[in-house]
Amino acid sequence: MEPFVKTILEGFIRIDCGIPENSSYQDLTSSIIYVSDHGFISSGENHNISADYIKPSLAQRYYNVRFFPDGTRNCYTLRSLVAGNKYFVRAAFYYGNYDGLNMLPVFDLYLGTNRWHEVQFSDAGATNWMDIIVVAPADYLQVCLVNKGMETPFISGMDLRPLKSNLYPEANSSQPLVLINSNRFNIGPTDDSIVRYPLDPHDRIWSTFDTIPSWKETSATYAVRNYLTDAYDVPSAIMQNAATPANGSRIDFSWNPSDPSVNISSRYFFVFYFSELLSVASNELRQFDIIVDNRWNTKPYTPPYQFAESFSGTVQGQAGHSVSLVATKNAKLPPILNAMVKPISETATNPGDARTMMAIQETFGVSKNWIGDPCAPKAFAWEGLNCTYPPVGLPRITAFNLSSSGLAGSIASYLGDLKALQSLDLSHNNLSGSIPNYLGQLPLLVFLDLSSNDLSGPVPYSLL
Repeated sequence: MEPFVKTILEGFIRIDCGIPENSSYQDLTSSIIYVSDHGFISSGENHNISADYIKPSLAQRYYNVRFFPDGTRNCYTLRSLVAGNKYFVRAAFYYGNYDGLNMLPVFDLYLGTNRWHEVQFSDAGATNWMDIIVVAPADYLQVCLVNKGMETPFISGMDLRPLKSNLYPEANSSQPLVLINSNRFNIGPTDDSIVRYPLDPHDRIWSTFDTIPSWKETSATYAVRNYLTDAYDVPSAIMQNAATPANGSRIDFSWNPSDPSVNISSRYFFVFYFSELLSVASNELRQFDIIVDNRWNTKPYTPPYQFAESFSGTVQGQAGHSVSLVATKNAKLPPILNAMVKPISETATNPGDARTMMAIQETFGVSKNWIGDPCAPKAFAWEGLNCTYPPVGLPRITAFNLSSSGLAGSIASYLGDLKALQSLDLSHNNLSGSIPNYLGQLPLLVFLDLSSNDLSGPVPYSLL
């Protein structure tokens, strides 16, 4: 079985952006099979990174990139999904001075119509990845790179993993969860290790948190189990380590929003994981308060022995935020910090209209700005379309003008699926064949221009 087909059948999509068409390989560290991005995108060019930035610890998928010197928006389409199902998506980047310019680019990353994150780099040898958890509105998702006029967008890799519906309940059809600046931390280890697949079956990347002199590591050799109701499925490899204060009675975390798009209404979602790794005597109760932005959020908490448990919450606004674990009595605190995320939202085009437009683009090879979602964001709406943006409901395509666009062949049958269409102009092309009857069955169509084509048959009576 071809690697591409095998990847799709498993429900996983694992792409190395920039390797030759139809090529694949198995990563030596994770045993993941990566495939070419051919078939997921039709624009862009491939290039290897500079040999100066290849090092023994660098994963193979970062050896090359796909870059996009043309167009404002270039999009990958991830197909064969199930509408309404939940997915984990990652986009990965490693500049490595691939273009020889040594100019760190800054560009925007979108998931469909929604701005996902601004991509920027601390230096040319820094890896960067963005994770998002989303409910698919249709049987595909689109990941788009948008040029902001600050050097050329590029990408190194992309992954998609299906998730069970009970995981990350905060992610729903109107609110995805975005990981901010790769802040998924494994607390305790001091060796700069990374935990990912297969230790985490969802291939989440867990980085080692910076060593803090006032902390000490606690670890266990046994497996730490999850409760059946666990909403985040934290891997045992993460829960087998923890940090406690070397001296004192509290652990403090703080952070400041670094995404320039955040505003006073931006919300951050965070999760802390706890497990008691030591057999604590009954007279040595481990107990602490969880304080978020100087507010007590729970009654005094005691972590369960050999089981993983989570505490999640949200904070809002542009100001700095803090979480403190403060001992009551003789407590020691073993927190593990997972992630901080914020919701984003902008309504995508009606899925039926969007699928129809993508089929038309593939059939006729229209060479306009037809990339990504047809109607949204409004600034990137496809040329030749007029869309309505109702206060309630999804954007619909109401006018379609491909006059003088070099179209050839018969009028595509799926135009009949644009049920909100009011105006259709296909004049001055090279279309042939008969005028299809379904055009007369579009309930809202009031204007039709098919002149200067080689078409036969009557115009539908309802349009006369």
